[in-house]
Amino acid sequence: MAIRINLLAEAQVAEETRRKNPVKLAIWIGSFLVAVMLIFILKLQLDIVFSKKTYNSIEQSWKENNDKYKEVTNNIAKTVEIDRKLEALDRLATNRFYWAPVLNALQQTMIGDIQLIRVTGEQQYSKEAPKTSGKVTIPGDTVEKISLYIDAKDFNPNAQNYDKFKETLSTSVFFANLLGPRNAFILDGTLSAPTVDPTDPSKQFVVFKLASHFVEVKRE
Repeated sequence: MAIRINLLAEAQVAEETRRKNPVKLAIWIGSFLVAVMLIFILKLQLDIVFSKKTYNSIEQSWKENNDKYKEVTNNIAKTVEIDRKLEALDRLATNRFYWAPVLNALQQTMIGDIQLIRVTGEQQYSKEAPKTSGKVTIPGDTVEKISLYIDAKDFNPNAQNYDKFKETLSTSVFFANLLGPRNAFILDGTLSAPTVDPTDPSKQFVVFKLASHFVEVKRE
């Protein structure tokens, strides 16, 4: 019967014991988990980098669109303002005060011995304060104030034609509508001293001035 002697038995036992060592197994498992964690962290970093690139691209696109939106909004606001001004000009063109009818009515109310020197018209506009209704603010109207001044000569001051001329203007239907029931032509200042007419020394005249203030009109 042959006898076999294993000279490597001790080494094999030591190797087997080393393989079954739990500490080394734990190290291998820990190393594997660390490697997996590092790979996961690397993937997260790559995801963050790509996400930042996507975010920057979206943010840049949003800024460009926002700039375009602001430009369009500003253009719309400018268009609305221009339309408002054009509408106001159109209302002014259609509703403005005309002086031609005034001059026509003036020549139809002339009386004898009265000679006009100068006719002056004044137009003033004032803006009313805005009105608030709830949360809505309504712009104030524009008030139109018109005054008429007439400088003239009276070649028969003894008959007080200047006073008759004043009454004729005040009672004229055209001027009465403009003046309203409470206003009339008034003598502005005092009569000048009698002056000899240089074209006819036999005549004398006095200079006077009439003033009138028409009823105020509100323009939107």
